[in-house]
Amino acid sequence: MPAKLSLLLLILRTASGSPYNKVTDVSEYDYDGAQGDIQENDADNEIKVWETPVFTTNPQTLLVNEGDTIRLPCFVNRLEGFVMLWKRGESIITVGNQIVDKEVRLEAGNNGNNLVIGPASPQDEQQYTCQISSYKPSEIVHSVKVRVKPIIAVSPSEGLVVREGEPAHLSCSLLAGSPTPQLAWTRRHQPLPDNARTKTGSGTLSFDQTTRHDAGHYVCSADNGFGPEPVTREVKLSVHHAPSVEDMAGTLHSGLGREESLECVVHSSPRAQVIWTKDGEPLVTGDSSQDGNIHSLALSLEQREDFGVYRCTASNELGSSHKEVTVTGLSSPAVYGSPSVSLYPDSYTLSWTAESKTEITSFRVLYRLKTKDAKWSELKISPRQSSIDPQGGGTWEGSALLSQLRSASQYEAKVMPENFFGLSQPEKAFHFGTKGAVPYHQPSTAGASQLGALVTSLVFVCLLWSLT
Repeated sequence: MPAKLSLLLLILRTASGSPYNKVTDVSEYDYDGAQGDIQENDADNEIKVWETPVFTTNPQTLLVNEGDTIRLPCFVNRLEGFVMLWKRGESIITVGNQIVDKEVRLEAGNNGNNLVIGPASPQDEQQYTCQISSYKPSEIVHSVKVRVKPIIAVSPSEGLVVREGEPAHLSCSLLAGSPTPQLAWTRRHQPLPDNARTKTGSGTLSFDQTTRHDAGHYVCSADNGFGPEPVTREVKLSVHHAPSVEDMAGTLHSGLGREESLECVVHSSPRAQVIWTKDGEPLVTGDSSQDGNIHSLALSLEQREDFGVYRCTASNELGSSHKEVTVTGLSSPAVYGSPSVSLYPDSYTLSWTAESKTEITSFRVLYRLKTKDAKWSELKISPRQSSIDPQGGGTWEGSALLSQLRSASQYEAKVMPENFFGLSQPEKAFHFGTKGAVPYHQPSTAGASQLGALVTSLVFVCLLWSLT
């Protein structure tokens, strides 16, 4: 008999539930309580009763990634005398060791086999039935789900450019993926801005009114568990705005022969043109450089004319901004170390320190009673250098005994250090009182150690005052 015809008969018998071996007359045998097939031996007409196999494999539900290999097991306790077949849905794909669907393979084993499919595709998401061709067919069913890697697209794909204050909308769409993944927006290296609006599952990211701080690279991600990392797509949001220059130190105290560097931090989109001026005139010399948004100017202070007001100006098509710093050879303002209230009713000892990159030659001290139209009294004090800067200059200190003061009264004083460049003007006066005066609360310009000394002195004065 031709092989194709034999296979066809085998499939028809199996599909109808008939035994694989020949049975002359099924009605001649008593099947009451029998769970198996009855077969006749043609040689000696011996009749054998085969017990229906029992599955040792449990039904499974598999979730596999697209492209992976699917392996479905089917094993019984004993297969002798029976035929095992596989169905995809309602279609028979293997009978015994014969493969009907050439897209699958069989791995034979003891009393069963593995149905092998792969690389897996979405079309392989089916119910797979393993069936035993007994008089009363028995079967197990495996369910296969195929997970498809997400494919997403962002819009506008080339990036979005808006002006500051305008709205902005970014979208992310799902082109493929199973199970359906969730779409989420993040910003690279930064959290999402507070004014960013997202709608769960919609894939949209919106700004009603953009600011320059909203600019950046935004990442849409889709994750359905296909791989260890979600699928991502990135889009750049550019917010064009007028330049913004960060604050610079208002004053830089330096000295002759020193090298200094000025830094100007510029935020601008599109890129700004940065120029440096000194005392309102464009610099014709000077070493300027740029590192990202930091623009630097190197100064070599060789003569008095190199000191002055330096301005950094940044401009683009949307506007301009500037900041400036005064480079001076004057001393830093004096820092006072005296208590707020004197121990004596008619005198007060004023003490201070000042830093300078050039030698301080004298201190000019002014003081007066805090009353309307009071006149200033003046003293000139010689400085004492308390520390030395290896590059020149250092710290100088001084003190003055102010006598013939009015008891229980408030006074104010100014100390002006003088060096090669002139007198340093104080930003504010120092306030103090003679014994019996109410202490004046004033912001301290001293360091931490000096502040501690002031507090200690004040506590000591108050203690003595309470004992008198």
